[in-house]
Amino acid sequence: MWCIRTVAAKTFGVLVSIAAVVAASMASASGQGYPRIANLWGFGPTTDAAQCEKLARYDLLVMAGTAGADKWRKFRAELEKHNPDIILLGTAPLMNVGPPEATPWMRDEWFLRRPSGEKINWWAGQVYVPNIFIDECLDALVAQTEQAYGPLLADGTLDGVFYDSVVGWVTWLGEVDTDRDGQADVADEVNPRWRARQNLFFDRLRERWPRILILANDVDAGHRPHVNGRLFEGAPLLDRLVDGALHPQAAIRTLNEWMTKSHQPGITLAIMTHPLGWQGWRVGRGAQVTTRAEVERVRRDFSRMRLGLLTALMTDAYYSYDFGTVWYGLPWWYAEYDAPLGRPLGPAKEVFDVPPVVVLDWKAGQPVEAFVLDGESRATPRGIEGSQTDPEAIWTRLFATDAEVVRLEPGKAYRIVAECEVLQKPTRTFQFDVRTPTGGWEKHDKGVLHNAGETGSTWIIETTVTPDDFPDYCLEWHVSGAGGLRLRALRILSVSESYWLREFEGGIAVLNASPREITVKLGQPMRRLKDDEAPAQIMEIDDSSPDFSAEGAWEGVAGDGGYYGLGYRLAAKPGATATWSFKAPTSDTYTFFACVPSGRSLTDAAAYSLSPGGIAANISQRKGDGGWVKLFQCRLRAGERYTVSLRSGGTGPTAADAIRIESAARYNDGATVTSLTLAPRDGTLLLR
Repeated sequence: MWCIRTVAAKTFGVLVSIAAVVAASMASASGQGYPRIANLWGFGPTTDAAQCEKLARYDLLVMAGTAGADKWRKFRAELEKHNPDIILLGTAPLMNVGPPEATPWMRDEWFLRRPSGEKINWWAGQVYVPNIFIDECLDALVAQTEQAYGPLLADGTLDGVFYDSVVGWVTWLGEVDTDRDGQADVADEVNPRWRARQNLFFDRLRERWPRILILANDVDAGHRPHVNGRLFEGAPLLDRLVDGALHPQAAIRTLNEWMTKSHQPGITLAIMTHPLGWQGWRVGRGAQVTTRAEVERVRRDFSRMRLGLLTALMTDAYYSYDFGTVWYGLPWWYAEYDAPLGRPLGPAKEVFDVPPVVVLDWKAGQPVEAFVLDGESRATPRGIEGSQTDPEAIWTRLFATDAEVVRLEPGKAYRIVAECEVLQKPTRTFQFDVRTPTGGWEKHDKGVLHNAGETGSTWIIETTVTPDDFPDYCLEWHVSGAGGLRLRALRILSVSESYWLREFEGGIAVLNASPREITVKLGQPMRRLKDDEAPAQIMEIDDSSPDFSAEGAWEGVAGDGGYYGLGYRLAAKPGATATWSFKAPTSDTYTFFACVPSGRSLTDAAAYSLSPGGIAANISQRKGDGGWVKLFQCRLRAGERYTVSLRSGGTGPTAADAIRIESAARYNDGATVTSLTLAPRDGTLLLR
């Protein structure tokens, strides 16, 4: 067992193995070592030897495009020269088909329609939905997989197939008319049958190819016995870790459940994406989805990549860091991906500073003074029950804790464990959150979890939250649509700072799950990775930050185009000033960059300067393209406050967006260490 202490010399002696909650699978789809890195849709089969050698670095490839059987077989053979355990999946249609003109095999009457008779489409009009209640349509979808990959699945060239957007309830598309009677279907009746037809499709594939691996996006717990795993795009899981909306503990539990409870072997894939990939205006833009400069900016978000990777490494799931939902498959590669960790020596463990302290331990039948019961909610001997009967209701709070009775102090961490029973399956979903009415849900929801379980099922909530600077956080249970829920038990613990640790044959993975920096000491010397890419210190200050200020006529700008965050500032006249302030974390030489939005009409002479330091640079903003433009380098002193200033001038308007400051020291410097400091929600890999 690792002996690990904080800088205050408090022993981290409390280790909690997640095996007690959800056993780590320790089962593998192959003999692969760790990390397990995947790539979604970046490549089609190729016979180029050099390209195949690069692609063989991945443990799981989900392929897009079409090719002849001979090319697929040559591609597989070339990959196996370098990685005999690689998993190769094709992509075929189930819920996503192209428009009628692109899918001549789809009969007109097979398309899913609204009560008006209109064909249902989404994703900028590019995706149509088949009506899988029609037997001939379901047969045709199975035939599409057979036609594309049948012989390749039979001879093992392909290990399986990926299916996108397999949402288990059809009414997520709005009003649907699956029986073509001109009336909208009833959600409670149609959705269970819809999921059953999806599962029938998967079962028919497995009957045809017993060893097939099935990976599907957006599937839920009702699909698990029929698929080998779920693709988690960023927003449902890993992306929510960045601002604390989801604790890594909850993500680890979720990934372990999918790896162990799906049809074995498990191949669940979790992707950490980037906010650039979430912007709606990019949908349907094809090759115009982004700029090279924006892509490079996303690639260099090293801490975001590490947060996702370290969380995935606490499980046996596969991992990818990618641009986002509008563009997948970028072949980024990081030093951490090559870390020779080998096989895990056991499940991940959560290490606490001191034992947890009970804040509330409530069970059904006890007094409910600690709760607020909304609407028709009531206390019964079996628990607190809340319901909504209107299937069209958007969100209804059922019950909550009373912030005056159960006080959650800002800055402290709380572990929440609740046991709920689904009294009536929700037409959409139940939601649990920890919310402050003062702060507002937009920025201050914590521990958000969803459940759309069947009537009679049990929903176990386990998460950790750290309140922001508001004194009125409360635990809340909501339902979207109709549904009923019973709270049977609730336990709230005040917990010390903690981190996650997993041991491997070749090293360890350590993840700081808290929103604060922690320093730990190791029981033996360990070696950092060696990498010239990621800086040890990175500071990014946007124009939306409290550390930004502006004087003069600056106009807020947003919309299409490359920029950092939600927008940027624009000054049409010379003489306006913008400033970004920061404190140097360490004494080192730092390189300064400015994010310059797309715009050929911008100034040819933006004047940046650093104070103190007396260094300045004039740059043209006409080729910024939403990426980082180098300004200057300067030696900084730890703890000293500095200001970067921009003065508008030159020919054309001046843009003020974000500033990035990078240290010369590298994050992975190859050093042997006996202690390490981890930034909030960050982690590292160390080798033996």
